[in-house]
Amino acid sequence: MKNWIILFSFLVATHVVSAQRTAYHFPPEKLFNQGKEMFLQQNYTGAQDFLSHYIAESNDTQLQEEAEYMIAAAAYYRNTPDNGEVLKEFLDTHPESVHRHQVHFLIGSGHFNKKEWQQAKFRFDQTNIDYLTPREQEDYSFRNAYTNLQLNHKDEATRLFGLLSQNSKTYRDAADFYLGYIEYTNGNYNTAVQRFQRLKDHPEYREDVAFYTAQGTFFDGKPDEAIRQAESFTQNYPNSEHIGEMYRILGNSNYRLGRVSRALPYYEKYLASTEKPLRGDAYFLGVAYFEAQRYNEAIRMFQQTTGERDELTQNAQLHLGLAYLKLGQKQQAQMAFEAAGRDNFDPKVRETALFNYALLAHETNFSVFSESITLFENFLREYPNSPYAEQVNDILAETFLTTNNYEAALSAINRIAKPGRRVLEAKQMILFQLGAQEFINGNMEQAIRLFDQTIQLGNYDAKARNNAYYWRGESHYRKGNYQAAANDFRQFTQNASAADENYALGWYNLGYALFKQRQYQTAVNAFRQYISAETNKSKSELADAYNRIGDSYYYNRSFAEAERFYAQATQISPSAGDYAAYQKAFVMGLQHNYQGKIEALDELMRRYPNSTYYDDALYEKSRALTMAGRENEAIAVLQKLVTDFPNSLLASQAGVQLGQLYYNTGNHQQSIAAYKNVITRFAGSDDARTALISLETVYNDMNDIQSYINYANTLPGGRKITVSRQDSLTYLAAENIYMKGKRNEAQTALQKYLQTYPNGAYGSDANYHLGMIANENGNKQQALSYFRKVIDANSAKYLDNVLLFAAQEEFANKNYEQALADYTKMANAARNAANRQTGQLGVVRTQSLLNRYREAAQAASALLENSNLSPETATEVRYLRAKAYLQLNETDKAVADLQAIAKDTRSAYGAEAQFILADTYYRWKSYDKAEAQAKDFMQKGTSHQYWMARALIVLSDTYIAKGDTFQARQYLESLQANYKGGEADIQEMIRERLNKLQ
Repeated sequence: MKNWIILFSFLVATHVVSAQRTAYHFPPEKLFNQGKEMFLQQNYTGAQDFLSHYIAESNDTQLQEEAEYMIAAAAYYRNTPDNGEVLKEFLDTHPESVHRHQVHFLIGSGHFNKKEWQQAKFRFDQTNIDYLTPREQEDYSFRNAYTNLQLNHKDEATRLFGLLSQNSKTYRDAADFYLGYIEYTNGNYNTAVQRFQRLKDHPEYREDVAFYTAQGTFFDGKPDEAIRQAESFTQNYPNSEHIGEMYRILGNSNYRLGRVSRALPYYEKYLASTEKPLRGDAYFLGVAYFEAQRYNEAIRMFQQTTGERDELTQNAQLHLGLAYLKLGQKQQAQMAFEAAGRDNFDPKVRETALFNYALLAHETNFSVFSESITLFENFLREYPNSPYAEQVNDILAETFLTTNNYEAALSAINRIAKPGRRVLEAKQMILFQLGAQEFINGNMEQAIRLFDQTIQLGNYDAKARNNAYYWRGESHYRKGNYQAAANDFRQFTQNASAADENYALGWYNLGYALFKQRQYQTAVNAFRQYISAETNKSKSELADAYNRIGDSYYYNRSFAEAERFYAQATQISPSAGDYAAYQKAFVMGLQHNYQGKIEALDELMRRYPNSTYYDDALYEKSRALTMAGRENEAIAVLQKLVTDFPNSLLASQAGVQLGQLYYNTGNHQQSIAAYKNVITRFAGSDDARTALISLETVYNDMNDIQSYINYANTLPGGRKITVSRQDSLTYLAAENIYMKGKRNEAQTALQKYLQTYPNGAYGSDANYHLGMIANENGNKQQALSYFRKVIDANSAKYLDNVLLFAAQEEFANKNYEQALADYTKMANAARNAANRQTGQLGVVRTQSLLNRYREAAQAASALLENSNLSPETATEVRYLRAKAYLQLNETDKAVADLQAIAKDTRSAYGAEAQFILADTYYRWKSYDKAEAQAKDFMQKGTSHQYWMARALIVLSDTYIAKGDTFQARQYLESLQANYKGGEADIQEMIRERLNKLQ
């Protein structure tokens, strides 16, 4: 019997092992029962095998459903890849099955294992716990509780964990742990610690319990106990992932207990464990470093505290400012105080920050957008009873005196109901500075208006008032009001001390204003005063003053004195002595010293081969030779002038003189050729008319009047060439009406003249006057059409005026090609240096606008060789040349010009140059130079705020490139808060960069 049992057991075992081969020998009921037993014994593989064969051989639908459930459940317990699909397929097939709750539970458990919390909760919610086995009920309760905890459904999680804590042996400890955790997350730290205490020795939870207990005690406001528990944790679990947090608790708790020296080493260990410390702890550590006088480390921590707009950031910014001050970094300190004062989370912090900001703005004179004035006003309005109020009042007055944004300052002063003397003193200086700004920008009317206000305000700032006289005189002078200019320069020199920087120039300018009024003797006295007052004996104005004294004596026919002063001018400035040399030679001629004049002119041409007076020298030499009876030599000189200087204003006169000399020496044919050359090249001019009259004399002397008549008939206007002809009479009558100021009648008469004599000898004169009438009537286009005819006729008499009008009008109408042609002709043919300069400047401007950068740069260089350029013109020309060099990729040359321009940020050119330099250095990746340039610009200040904003954006880009994102954000936020301009590009650039820095 015993052997049979052993044999039976062996057979059963063998059957279990090889069920697949032998199962079909069993009847269906036996297959089901055997499969179910294996399922209950957790032999899920065997169960699936038997039950699958049962389903294939049985027709019992009820048991088949039971078998299908066990097969699906076995797939879950075996963790087959498709177990979830198998379970769902069972539900789809048997939606009302008694096992549906168990299947939902198993599907939910699958999601639970994969941490798919929402899907798990959905299945658990479909499950009725009453249909589960006791073991399944425990598993279900824990998994459902944990799932709800992960989904932050704390109330449901607490209920389920509470039931497990009371009723489950398997999950009691886990339930207690998570109940403690929920209390911890709800801020019920004392309750949480009580829960954790039961598990403090549990091998699975003791580390986490120790961690949460220490943290909960810390959060519960018990720093002493937290220190004890955290120290214990660091000793017991030195390699825990929570070790950094324990060091933070130790640092924070010691700091709160006032043990700063003990807090520091713990905080530093905390820092070593994290790349980004918590903001509050970074702040505490910053304060600890500050108290330990470790200011650089303090700054690093305070920087990590900022970012959010809250009270913590405001406090951190205040401490940043204090730390920067300790290191002498006043500009950074000022920005930090400004940022702290921008918000009002803590009014006391704001008050302190604003006051410190005010002190620094006053001390450093650094307020980019004059935001300090606004802040000072806000301070006095918000804190009228502040202990700092009186100091801020004084600082505000002084800030008005030092600000570079004068318009904002003036607006602020005008808001003060009862300004005191110091504020009025500031106002007077500001009015003067605004006037100077308008003068620099070429707005003379506005400059005069502001200088008037400066003078009318009284004598609060005597220097500003007297300087207003000087610069108002300059403004009047440039408008051509020489009498008003002389009055102002006289007033200035009477009030100014000899130490005043413009004292000597005041006399110089007074001399010019008198000279322009032909008050030569008083002009001489003023120029002598200048010579006496000028301490820089190499100044170009000194030689010029001697020249003007010479001119004054010349006009008063004191030739010997004139010659003496011309000689002194040459000695003082040999390189610019061509004018003096020319005038000296001219005076010799007036004294009948023709040989001396000839020698002086030869010396001038030898020493100054490129002089603008070279053609004048040739002409005057020919006259001196003629007066000395050396006509053949005079002919050779005139021939050189006509050949070498065909476009000279003297070419037509030289041609007439040449014709006369040829006639005098009996060379009639050469005389005729010379006269005809003048008539052809300078048709319509007075010299052409003179040449035609003289030509008649030559032909008459040759007894060949018919040839003269034949030639005259080929000219425009036929033979009507004598002074007595009808067109002359008609024109003179019309001109007489014009001179009497009867514009409408004159216009009709001049138009009738041109209709009657379309090729009349006075066509240029008539067209010029008609153009002037049209311009006076505001019809610039009609005026331009008349002046074009004068230009085409090449009438030297009016050429300067009409070229200037035409060039400016074409330029204003953006007809740059035609404007360039007019400016070019002006630069070559103008009678005086001022008009030639205007032409040259116009060439530079138009070449720049036409994108002809090489030509623009060359024209600019040629113009800059002129030593008599006004400072504002020289600045503009350098600016245009720099822009051209940038386009030509000749950056080094551009930088040289930009550096020269950038010295004066009062002009738009200087402000833009500062920005371009900073931007150029940034693009070169010379970040230190870019930073220095932008800060230099900030220190100088400017009223051209757009370029300042652009420079600050470059500065922020520079800090980003250097990895200092904190400073980059500081500047961008300050710019965003203080820039008042409405340009969309500035705001977009700020937003774009701030978004990237978040």
